[in-house]
Amino acid sequence: MALLQLAWWTVRSRRTDFAGSFVAMVCAQALVTACAVLLESGARAGAAAGGPDVVAFAVPFGFISLFVAAFAVAGTFSLSVQQRTREIALLRAIAATPRQVRRMVAYEALVVTVAALLPGCGLGVLLAAGLRAALTGQGLFSPDFRLDFGPVSLASAAAVCWVTAEAAVWSSGRRAARVRAMRALGEAAAPRRRAGWVRTAAGLLVLGGGVWGLESIAGDPGSSSDVNAASGMVMVFMIAIALLAPWIGRLVGAGFGGLCRLLFSGVGYVAGANLGTGHRRLASAIMPLALTVAFAAVSLFVPQMKWREQQRQDSGRMVADQIVTSGDELPADAARTVRRVPGVAAAVGTTSTYAKVLTGEEDARHGPGGVAQAVTDGPLGRVLDLGATGRPGSRGTVELGAHDVALSERLARAAGARTGDEVRLLMDDDRVERVRVAYRYTRGDGFGDIVLPQRIAARHLMDGETLGQDTVYVRSAPGHERAVADGLAALAQGRHAGWRVLDHAAYAAEARHRQDASMTVTYLLLAVITVFTSISVVNTLVMTTMERSGEFALLRLVGATRRQIGRMTVLENAVTVLAALLLGSAVAGAVLAGSARALTGTARLDLSPSVTALIVGGAGALALVTGVVTTRIALAQRPATALRAPG
Repeated sequence: MALLQLAWWTVRSRRTDFAGSFVAMVCAQALVTACAVLLESGARAGAAAGGPDVVAFAVPFGFISLFVAAFAVAGTFSLSVQQRTREIALLRAIAATPRQVRRMVAYEALVVTVAALLPGCGLGVLLAAGLRAALTGQGLFSPDFRLDFGPVSLASAAAVCWVTAEAAVWSSGRRAARVRAMRALGEAAAPRRRAGWVRTAAGLLVLGGGVWGLESIAGDPGSSSDVNAASGMVMVFMIAIALLAPWIGRLVGAGFGGLCRLLFSGVGYVAGANLGTGHRRLASAIMPLALTVAFAAVSLFVPQMKWREQQRQDSGRMVADQIVTSGDELPADAARTVRRVPGVAAAVGTTSTYAKVLTGEEDARHGPGGVAQAVTDGPLGRVLDLGATGRPGSRGTVELGAHDVALSERLARAAGARTGDEVRLLMDDDRVERVRVAYRYTRGDGFGDIVLPQRIAARHLMDGETLGQDTVYVRSAPGHERAVADGLAALAQGRHAGWRVLDHAAYAAEARHRQDASMTVTYLLLAVITVFTSISVVNTLVMTTMERSGEFALLRLVGATRRQIGRMTVLENAVTVLAALLLGSAVAGAVLAGSARALTGTARLDLSPSVTALIVGGAGALALVTGVVTTRIALAQRPATALRAPG
């Protein structure tokens, strides 16, 4: 209890020093609370109110938010402990035990977490309401969906943030508590330059795992799920960089510090010395800015890469002149009805389902799976060019027998299936169907990984279920395009009033509309996370600059002018920004190259120069402006006042 009281007194008496940790915790509470509220509301809502859609959005959003929040909270709390090394050293010198120091630091994190609880949860509920309104307005959530949550989600969010804060200060508190009592003040005056070997080994291990994982994923191109896994590796690399931050700070300080001394006389020498001795502070400032750049670049460019590849495959795959769809399911005889329209040369209906290619033992129920398209009888190659290879001379043509299937190249590689092999498919009803792989195809993005006859799918319907059709692809006979379009329009306006007939332009426009809706979610998620990471960048830079108020005061007392100190800090901030941009760009470049390889088989990147400049320039400008403004605030104090300030 005495340590809790000491922690409470410390936070109250040093509110300025803990302000950065408080702001980071409020933002973390808001993000995690918003995700918890959406998740609980989605779980309580039924399917009619779009509950599954909300849960599908909240789960990845929550995962990303938790990672970013943990990263920011860990950085600010660790920096706060580092800034109070002298104070902790004094406690060690007057007989405080290492355990007492660790408990005091943990209690301080608890006090800050409790203080941030009310504003954080309040902002989180408002954020959840804003997200619901925005996504409902875009048609991504059902209008019937309402926020319906209880104390469980709020308590869970608070507990997650508290555990995150305790984990953040554990390493810093343990490092400070290890200082020997007799050496405590010397250690505080000259911070330890050596990074712990456990942390270094863990960082190298995580970095190696990230490189291996990215290479493994990228080495098997052709899957959007692999692209998602590759883009998720940005989190792994950022964890590795955070663990290796002391070494990164030392390398940046030594390299750029020497460059400053070489290029800028006087001020450059002082800035170089500061970069070399303050490598931990430098690393703390680099991390959130690098995270902002890497996360923003990957979040923006990966969906665009996936969309361009799907658009390329769509344009190569689509041979049909007209596409017939419906808001609901088309009837089972839709393809036959369309074939009776004068001038139709081919009409093939498709129905989406799911199947898994079983591997291993005879009674095994595991293996790779994907979306399966059950197709009606008819020349599929006349309406869709899947880029298939199979029987000699069948390039681009798929004609399935009664027990034949076609597999995408990705699924075939994952299942180890070659053309002509007999494989076992686990169908929707959990029964197994033995089929022969007649074809492998390359244009499966946005279509499916398995193509099979509808008669196979019809054997695996649940009780009372009927096999309708999702889409009918129509090819007109030469010279009959106009007649077919008019005939299909007449069907849609007559007894099949629910049908929608799309030509190539309308089909492409609808695909773009779906892409815009998908990108709306991406932009919304990116905006929320970017605001949080930007606050974290500003927060960290303010903490690292205001910490040096005493240093600036001493420089002014020995004759340095405000202009000289300002030039010195601008130079240091420029090094910080440049190092962070290089580090973030390197992580983003590696992840984007891996994603491109997983998607197209080549690491060549085609990025928008304007968007790239916006990400890099915006992050850099934010950091530079924050550094300049904070330095001016720190220099506004009288030297004697700054030296009397605690810390």
